[in-house]
Amino acid sequence: MMLEYVNDKEDYDAFADKLKVLLSELLDAAGIKYHSIVARTKESDSLYQKVLRQPNKYQSLRDVHDLTGIRIVTYFHDDVREAARIIENEFSIDRDQSVDKSTLLDTTEFGYLSVHFVAALNEQRLALSEYGRFKDHTAEIQIRSILQHAWAEIEHDLGYKNPNSVPAEVRRSFSRVAGLLEIADQEFVNIKKQLKQFEDETVQQILSDPQKVRITSDNLNYFIDHSAVINDLDKQLVTSQMMLDSDQQLINELIRMFHYVDIRNYGELIEAVAAHSPLALKCAQVMPNPFLPRQGIGIAYICMAVTIAGNDPHRIDYFFRRFYPELRNVEDIIKQVQPLSKQMIQEKNID
Repeated sequence: MMLEYVNDKEDYDAFADKLKVLLSELLDAAGIKYHSIVARTKESDSLYQKVLRQPNKYQSLRDVHDLTGIRIVTYFHDDVREAARIIENEFSIDRDQSVDKSTLLDTTEFGYLSVHFVAALNEQRLALSEYGRFKDHTAEIQIRSILQHAWAEIEHDLGYKNPNSVPAEVRRSFSRVAGLLEIADQEFVNIKKQLKQFEDETVQQILSDPQKVRITSDNLNYFIDHSAVINDLDKQLVTSQMMLDSDQQLINELIRMFHYVDIRNYGELIEAVAAHSPLALKCAQVMPNPFLPRQGIGIAYICMAVTIAGNDPHRIDYFFRRFYPELRNVEDIIKQVQPLSKQMIQEKNID
């Protein structure tokens, strides 16, 4: 058995790598965010010790189910269940060897134990040439939340294997910590749900009555990410194919700009984009771009255009000193932009 494993070790390594890629693709497609997916194959020495402990149990490599091991660590414990559902649907599961170890705890007990599957590739995948070579391979797949993982790692480091081998007060301490982690795990899930509800309500309010939705640093990033108007403006401004996500520094700067130009809600912002986009594009053309190609940069130029269109020299001067203090050729930029601003004002007066 040992010689067979040594000879086939590269094949098992390839199987582990293939499973890691496949599981990453499946979780990504399902929209499940995860902290990590770790794949490993059992070292030869470890296999030897395992067989030595129970020689009658392991007669061939087929009897060893964890030669390949995968550990999935999710951020939230409700995603453990979702990941488990995907694995049950996409793999052939050995029910006798698989177990949700958390169900082993009594209702009065606290503790973190992972969901474990012994799984093989299903017939549909084995029919594909890239997977066919792994017909006789199985893997142990563990799924944990990140707090469950922290518990397991600390527990392992402390050597806490047999509860009966340590004093009662130590066991109580472990139980208290496990209870706190369980509460924390659930609270993180609740926070995730609350944020999702907030985002959904914000979108609905912006669509139905944007005048009533006040711009804040909490909802601006979500608006930038989902607004077709802002995305279209950004694409006109940025020629690069790479557009970075908005970051908190840009969000904070935009909030300060809104206060200065008196844009308080999304209705006013949408109106400003409709009225001042041509001038904002002109501003972007004539001045050096102080921003990285990042979502939401078009809004900064809208605020600049609103200020210039106001035609107040003191406010224009303060705007550039406040938000672009390192810019040296402000007067030249204003001279290039103001003709378009005056033309837009004249056209508006005619209308």
